[in-house]
Amino acid sequence: MVHPLNPLTFPLHGTRLIEASAGTGKTYTIAALYVRLVLGHGDKNAFVRPLTPPEILVVTFTNAATQELRDRIRSRLTQAAAFFRHQDPGDDFLVSLGENCDEDTWPGNARLLDQAAQWMDEAAIFTIHSWSQRMLKRYAFGSGSLFDLELAPGEDQLMEQAACDYWRATFYPLPASQLAMVLNTLGVTTPQALLAKVRPFMGAHHPAPPREPREILEQREAVIERARQCWASDFEKAADLVRRARTQKDLNGNKYREASLEKWLKEMKSWIAGKCELPGEKALVQLSAFGLAAGKSKKGVPPEHPAFDALDALNTALEELDLEPTLYVHGAGQIKARVDREKNRQALVGFDDLLTQLEQAIHRPGNEQLPQMIRQQFPVALVDEFQDTDPVQYSTLGTIYLNQPDTGFFMIGDPKQAIYAFRGADIHTYLLARKDAADRLYTLDTNYRSAGDMVAAVNYFFDLATVHEQGPFLFYDEIPFTPVKARGREDRFFVEDQFPRPLTLWKEDQEEPITKTGDKGYIHHMADVCAGEMVRLLNLAGQSPAQCGFKDRLGSIIPLTPGDMAILVRNKTEAAAVRQALDHRGVRTVYLSDKRSVFESPEALDLLYLLRACASPGNAGYIKTALGTDLLDLSFAFLDNLTMDELAWEAEGERFRQYHLIWHHNGVLPMVRALLRDFKVPARLLATSMGERRLTNVLHLAELIQAKAMSLDGEHAVIRWFTRQLGTPDTVSDEGILRLESDENLVKVVTIHKSKGLEYPLVFLPFICSHRKVAAGKSPVFWHDEQGRRQVGINPGDTELEKAAQEALAEDLRLLYVAMTRACHACFLGMGVVGKMLKKGETNEFHCSGIGHVITGGKEHTTREIFQLLDNMGQNCDDICVTVAPECPDMLETPGDSTELFAPARHFSHPGWQRWFITSYSGISDGATMPDTHVPGKAPDADMADSDSPDSARADQLMEAEFEPGTDSAIITPARSIHTFARGPEPGTFLHDLFEWAAKQGFDIVAKNPGMIQEHLSLVCPRHGWEEWVEPLANWFHQLLLTPLHLTMGSDPFMSLSHLDRHACYAEMEFMFSATHVDTRSLDQAVNGTLLAGVRRPLLKRNRLNGMVKGFMDLVFVFQEKYYVMDYKSNYLGEDNAHYTRQAMGDAMLAHRYDLQLVLYNLALHRLLKSRLPDYDYDIHVGGAVYLFLRGVDGTGNGVYGERPPRALVEKLDGMFTGKVSTL
Repeated sequence: MVHPLNPLTFPLHGTRLIEASAGTGKTYTIAALYVRLVLGHGDKNAFVRPLTPPEILVVTFTNAATQELRDRIRSRLTQAAAFFRHQDPGDDFLVSLGENCDEDTWPGNARLLDQAAQWMDEAAIFTIHSWSQRMLKRYAFGSGSLFDLELAPGEDQLMEQAACDYWRATFYPLPASQLAMVLNTLGVTTPQALLAKVRPFMGAHHPAPPREPREILEQREAVIERARQCWASDFEKAADLVRRARTQKDLNGNKYREASLEKWLKEMKSWIAGKCELPGEKALVQLSAFGLAAGKSKKGVPPEHPAFDALDALNTALEELDLEPTLYVHGAGQIKARVDREKNRQALVGFDDLLTQLEQAIHRPGNEQLPQMIRQQFPVALVDEFQDTDPVQYSTLGTIYLNQPDTGFFMIGDPKQAIYAFRGADIHTYLLARKDAADRLYTLDTNYRSAGDMVAAVNYFFDLATVHEQGPFLFYDEIPFTPVKARGREDRFFVEDQFPRPLTLWKEDQEEPITKTGDKGYIHHMADVCAGEMVRLLNLAGQSPAQCGFKDRLGSIIPLTPGDMAILVRNKTEAAAVRQALDHRGVRTVYLSDKRSVFESPEALDLLYLLRACASPGNAGYIKTALGTDLLDLSFAFLDNLTMDELAWEAEGERFRQYHLIWHHNGVLPMVRALLRDFKVPARLLATSMGERRLTNVLHLAELIQAKAMSLDGEHAVIRWFTRQLGTPDTVSDEGILRLESDENLVKVVTIHKSKGLEYPLVFLPFICSHRKVAAGKSPVFWHDEQGRRQVGINPGDTELEKAAQEALAEDLRLLYVAMTRACHACFLGMGVVGKMLKKGETNEFHCSGIGHVITGGKEHTTREIFQLLDNMGQNCDDICVTVAPECPDMLETPGDSTELFAPARHFSHPGWQRWFITSYSGISDGATMPDTHVPGKAPDADMADSDSPDSARADQLMEAEFEPGTDSAIITPARSIHTFARGPEPGTFLHDLFEWAAKQGFDIVAKNPGMIQEHLSLVCPRHGWEEWVEPLANWFHQLLLTPLHLTMGSDPFMSLSHLDRHACYAEMEFMFSATHVDTRSLDQAVNGTLLAGVRRPLLKRNRLNGMVKGFMDLVFVFQEKYYVMDYKSNYLGEDNAHYTRQAMGDAMLAHRYDLQLVLYNLALHRLLKSRLPDYDYDIHVGGAVYLFLRGVDGTGNGVYGERPPRALVEKLDGMFTGKVSTL
């Protein structure tokens, strides 16, 4: 007998089961019982003594539920204490509780409740796993567990390692033919895929231990070989008998067509020849004695031959030696055993191990004291969400508490909401507990969540199914449906001044079944209907005054918002369909149940490509792949230009070199953020519909990589780890689950499983007619045997399939109940009949779904009959509306501009913001034009720095190449000299690198050892296809190192590079100095008026430099106590040295504005020396700048352009860049 529960009189002792339907105040009831346990209230219904929070065990199944219970109980204790001090009016329960207590006990009650509230941090409120862990540790001697057991946060790594070990131990020794058969049977190619296949079998009961796969393989090979020999010995005769039987019409001509027969015989011939393991399945059956007998004509006589009998024996043996289930069960058992051994070795326990170890300890013979000690510590136990209990948990708790004296064991749950079978929850366990509780069953019968008419609609809907043979939930009396009362709500949902019926069923406007998928299928159509109705309601809510929302009893209106609506789905496919439909209509959504791994996202692969490029910036292929990713979304025109413009390509290469440095010095996360910023990824993504999701994925991945990088050695180790994660996304931990991209007031899309325990004002179930089909061949299939043990199989028999289908339907019904009871005000259901039309009539699967069972009782009806049943429902219940799926607006309307809503925009009166940026000589000189082509008054280019920072020493060579045509390096000329060497960016960079290499070795050492030059060029020239240039370039370079160079104009000495050792020079010196509001025209005038004054040259674009100037000096060296800057130029000025006179070089200097570069480099040197030398004097210490035009250096002065800017110019520029000298 089921008793209505009164929290004031509920007996607080013995074993009792409380069934709490959705919304009936389960947590409120637990808190009320907790108050009574603390007070010892209830006379004969009281516990034997008052209890403290550490003595009252409250068990639930999630950390979130644990925290909620702790908070709610603490709040209830505090409120009750205040009530007994007359500081709180209290609710009905507290008022009644107070009336049951003598007035003189109130101060004592308040004190007990206060103490309990303050004690709640030590309250025994745990998840089932954390409680089991505590018991194993506290009673280590009694449980036989280790004192220092370490909880493994996840077993994925152990599982994967065990799968790899099993793969090596089991599959590697197999012959090639057997291995191929195993992998083909399993349909896997990696240990990770094998693990995913066998994992469902690890928690199931298996009647007998599996046989060894090798044993079955050998037996299969033996029977196959016997049949093969039989056919090989007399193939022609057997084939002739079958052909003759077909010709003489002894065989059915439709079953044995000539083409089919010849195909089967051809397969048999290939099999005999050893070209395949077995012929096709059709050939095996149709050419067997059984198949020939079944395929004979009405009066025909089937042919007879030992070969046909051999196939009968072979088919029978293959059924008995079915390899597939053996592989699954054997693999699951062996991998699980390996994991257990490894956990024992490392003293680790998994979450499930905690439960099984405690259960084993409690049931160990001679260990009766352990349950008794736990009862003494926790005399009373309340188990929340008991419908989610599995057999191990109930076995443990039942052994401790079931029908024990001086204890209380209260199980609280709702079997109608038992939907977590995939987590191990078992409805059969709940039914066993229900039976053990006998007549001590209680129910909460009042719904506090939903509006009264919503409760009435759900009551009517499920009450319809009580007339069916098995009741609404297929267990009839064991899981009954009892209508609940409604407390009601203060507010009501309205649409256009009307209060609509709370339960709406949309039906298709047709009388034939539809497909499930496709443009006109059930999923697509109902997604559109749902999205359209939501848009209609939101558009009405957006009107002034609002025409849709919630109205209280005083008439106050709260407009409907997107956050008031939830769409409940089964899986990500349904979620994607409805989100896409809403997105097309301008409605933003958030998917709250996305349990996919972030490593499965498209952004993960893009990020992998970007990481490879950043880790190996010298690999052009990696950089090209990175630039082509969808994440960067660079235009085809931009990418095409990189193949034509070497300067642009080198700039991208330098960019990735900088990312590599950031990664090396600061970590991968700062590097990713820098990359996203440089390519403006966040702004571009957030402008798209799914951009927030994509950006969240990128940042999430970057954080995970950064965390993992702390335990890995180097960038390439990080990339290897990341690549493995992409290959096995199913094995990632909870940290790898997709994060919620937004917490704004958006439409919520959530799975039914995830929605349990939650409530939403409006609930939409557009795909509620979908169901999980159970069929042979769709593995694995789950069911329970007669003893209630969970079974799993690959190709189960008809009886097992029927059981599995019934259990799937029962869970669908419970999912339907959970989904419908989430709604506070209204629920919308998409009704569709999925099936097809055949010649003999229609066939559909509506009755196989949960909602179909409620409406049809599990019996197949036509579409017309189903819709008639729906119409009858709408006519018989005033709270249910059955209507044809509506046509709704296509787009969400946005409120128009209104001067009443917004005040005038404030005027920004700041004098103006000057952008701060980093630039270089390249950025400053870019766009310079000759005076006669300059456009007066052109506005400054504010984006000047975008293309030139960071700069590099190679930019000089690349800039030169931009103004001169390249040459085909493959052309062979009679005289191989530096003048006939290839021209363009690649040769220029090559020569620059050669000088850099020599500087780092020491020019003096290289000059004395010409063999070093030859050896180095022999390594680098072939990379560019210049093998034949090794000797000419070696001779030229060695000669240049020895050539006297006239450093600057005037009386300065001659020197050669061979004079410089490694301590006298510095290659690739980087500099960076500040620029404070420097006008480029003022800078230009200062340079033009000093260096080669009066000679025409391109004018700089007008701009204002504010930030930093950055650059790389090819070589800084000291000679005779003077410091010089040297820059290498590979410009081609003519066919011999005579074209490299000072006049010719001066023209080139001005044409490319190297004069500006010279001055900036000299300024950088000046600032460096001024900060380093205590007695620095420009005139004494600065030698100037030397520009080597490499193709023309001959010792006579050709090819060497030296210049020492006047001191006045350098100091003037120094003042300009520091802001001390005005440039306005």
